[in-house]
Amino acid sequence: MKLSCLQDNLTKGLSIVGRAVPVRSTLPQASHIKLETDQGRLKLVATDLTMAVTCWIGAQIEEEGSITIPARLLTDFVASLPNEKIDLSVSERGHQLHIT
Repeated sequence: MKLSCLQDNLTKGLSIVGRAVPVRSTLPQASHIKLETDQGRLKLVATDLTMAVTCWIGAQIEEEGSITIPARLLTDFVASLPNEKIDLSVSERGHQLHIT
């Protein structure tokens, strides 16, 4: 997965889906947000296993793909970035998300 989007749009999307992420969970998946490309947009999904919240934001998609990442880590990091275009890419094996 490789894409570019605005920091402000990603921050707003993460705050919307972050409402579904439980504060404490015994399942690591419930504390993650899924990032997935979807028809030329970036789809964000979070769930607490009883409800799910989905949000789409505009993005320039170069490569399709998806990854899950801990919600708090991603939200805090993206919020600390300057309000400009950011690039996200997932490593070949799909285990690392690079944000520049």
